[in-house]
Amino acid sequence: RCDNRLNYFECCAANCDLGPNCGNRAMGRRRFAKCRVQREHGKGWGLISIDGVKSGDLVIEYAGEVIDESTKESRLAAWTRDHPSDPNFYVMALGQAGWYIDARHVANQARFINHSCDPNCRLMPLNVAG
Repeated sequence: RCDNRLNYFECCAANCDLGPNCGNRAMGRRRFAKCRVQREHGKGWGLISIDGVKSGDLVIEYAGEVIDESTKESRLAAWTRDHPSDPNFYVMALGQAGWYIDARHVANQARFINHSCDPNCRLMPLNVAG
């Protein structure tokens, strides 16, 4: 049992005695599932796993700019005004109330994850070396 994993902390030399063989270091080591972006007919863009992902595995880090509620509202209003026929915006709520990740400009493939009628992944906040 790893107390760090249970508390959403990734293991590192300062908090774990298992060393380099510890299985709770995937994010820091950048060990993500191989994925590709794919357009789904009538559904828009999605992220597809190439090799498959087991339950509980780390898929990818969700990258973007952390913004507050008022910034989010302002940006979404501007997007709707400037792009009235484009419903694609990439803003994800963080676990803490009032904070979001805007993945429109500073982002990676993760912004396409779980754009699904039947999502099969969940956001897991993780403290890495901090």
